[in-house]
Amino acid sequence: MNKYTHHHIERFYEKFISRSFDQDDAAMFIVLARDYTPVGSIFRELGDFLAHPDEKNRGLVIRAFQETIDFFDDNTLETFDGAELPKQRSSGIGVLDEVKASLCAIFAQGGIEHEIESRNELRFRDFVFCLIFLLGNFRLKMNGQLVQIQVKYGNALSLSISYESANYDRHYLSLNLMLLCGVWPQCIPTYYEKDLSGYMVRRFSNGYLGAIPYELDVPCLDTDMLSFEKGVVWPLNDY
Repeated sequence: MNKYTHHHIERFYEKFISRSFDQDDAAMFIVLARDYTPVGSIFRELGDFLAHPDEKNRGLVIRAFQETIDFFDDNTLETFDGAELPKQRSSGIGVLDEVKASLCAIFAQGGIEHEIESRNELRFRDFVFCLIFLLGNFRLKMNGQLVQIQVKYGNALSLSISYESANYDRHYLSLNLMLLCGVWPQCIPTYYEKDLSGYMVRRFSNGYLGAIPYELDVPCLDTDMLSFEKGVVWPLNDY
């Protein structure tokens, strides 16, 4: 590992421990760590997303859902009538365990021994919150169709796609790529979701992360979360 990368891993780890990092810090960390992770690993996949943001047509995510979308294309009406989709690679909570293990492995390459005991650790939840909004900027190319990745905020924060059938217009299959539970515990009903695609994660003066629209992410950003009108900042509350 070169000295520059090693230095930035150490700097990110300090911010990770103190819960002072935001989305930009997470993005830099992933980009620099990419070439030091195994091919086929989840952090290599994350780095590839950053390297190919407009049209990603290969990798773990597409392989995980390829059989499902192929089945949906061939059996669209049957799917809506209740046909069972093929089992897909675990997503949501399962993916978070892989992120947790890979994050610790990268720290270890930088000479830092650190164990994240639970995916509910607050600093790890901060990291996943940044990760979801970071990935929400990208598109996948699946069976010739460009699919936008969406971020939806409610009781949980989800990263998902809606794939339109190749044979039937306006027939969509929704697939979850990642899920962070308990983001807005006071959200009732729990099925409420707000589309937050096109938002940026910043750290505010109260210590919380919050997502704001890109147009509000200015160099002189006021980091007092309470200075913004209701519905502008969407925070990650402590679990």
